[in-house]
Amino acid sequence: MATTALVRQGVRHAPRCNVAPPKLGSFDAVVLGSGVSTAVPQLSHILQGHCETAKAVRKADGLTVCEDAHQNPSSKNRRFNVSLLLRYSPPDGSRVRHVMVDAGKTLRQAALAALPQYGVRNIDALLVTHGHADAMLGMDDLRDLQVIEKFWSESGEHIGYQLADGAGPMQIISNKVTLDRVREAFPYLDGNTDFVRPGVLRRRIAYIEFMEVSDDETMDLVGGLPLRVFPVWHGGTYVSLGFAFGGKLKGGYPLVYISDIKDVPPKTMSFLEEAAAVGIDLFMVDALSRSGHPTHMSLDEALELVRKLRPKRTLLVGMDSCAMGDHDEVNEELRALQREGLDVQLAFDGQHLPEFPARDSSDNPGNRKHEQPDAKRLRGDKSAL
Repeated sequence: MATTALVRQGVRHAPRCNVAPPKLGSFDAVVLGSGVSTAVPQLSHILQGHCETAKAVRKADGLTVCEDAHQNPSSKNRRFNVSLLLRYSPPDGSRVRHVMVDAGKTLRQAALAALPQYGVRNIDALLVTHGHADAMLGMDDLRDLQVIEKFWSESGEHIGYQLADGAGPMQIISNKVTLDRVREAFPYLDGNTDFVRPGVLRRRIAYIEFMEVSDDETMDLVGGLPLRVFPVWHGGTYVSLGFAFGGKLKGGYPLVYISDIKDVPPKTMSFLEEAAAVGIDLFMVDALSRSGHPTHMSLDEALELVRKLRPKRTLLVGMDSCAMGDHDEVNEELRALQREGLDVQLAFDGQHLPEFPARDSSDNPGNRKHEQPDAKRLRGDKSAL
């Protein structure tokens, strides 16, 4: 009996969760990645032994940003592909929901670095901003971001697998162009799921549900977390999605996130300005480098947008390695913006952003589109599988 129990349950690791979940009706966020598509350090800079820009040299010790990121595992100059995690505690006291934005090339490393200390065992929804490698090429690892347990028949025979903790299929949410790109790259993620019985998978595979949204849409994520989807231009008129999480009465937002942007379409600018008039608590926006780039905002372009919107706090993401400069030194420069009433800093990998209220108590969730069905109901209804 003891041997059988060991085979079925496995050997559990010691718990490592160090950060309590947000209080009911609130969400917090963790920066899983804050860097450019190459990540930092840039591989070619390390292998070829040189960096090209003048800002590469750190005043403190003479190391380039790439050298510091390579030699110091705890360096804030070390940056994975830009990505964000949200933990949401629904007001009804049900389990904490986990929402991730983007699953790029460095997903596995980012997940190992950050998720254990926040008690994250599964991802309920993945928002994909666009169809580039740094946003989606880590999706093969999604099956390890679901807790899938062996399922045993009444006679004790192992017949399949099921999701644990009352979770439903992981929702992959994006626009049609991006989801089509995901299907091209990972056709097996969008195949017909093989069930032994309702909710029981024949094989241990990622249990996924693709959810197509328009470029401009208001909805509720799993558990009822409010979300506004809006388009930005990521070079020319190529659309990358931005996300506004939570909601304030009359249109403000606790968190607005834009990871890949060069220009703001007029309709989106109107939305952002209206939100800013009520209040944006935290604005996270792309700032690749100090010089211009055809598909990303420069530092000056990002700051110009920040000056227009005047959020309470801004974190810059998507930074290039040597083209921006040392993390601490750039942040010291940015503190000068406090004279303009602006709080702007570079984000860093692993950064915890304490809790935000998900919505005003007077906000009526029944007014939102695409409110997600309860996960348990999805698992129990064969037609929903």
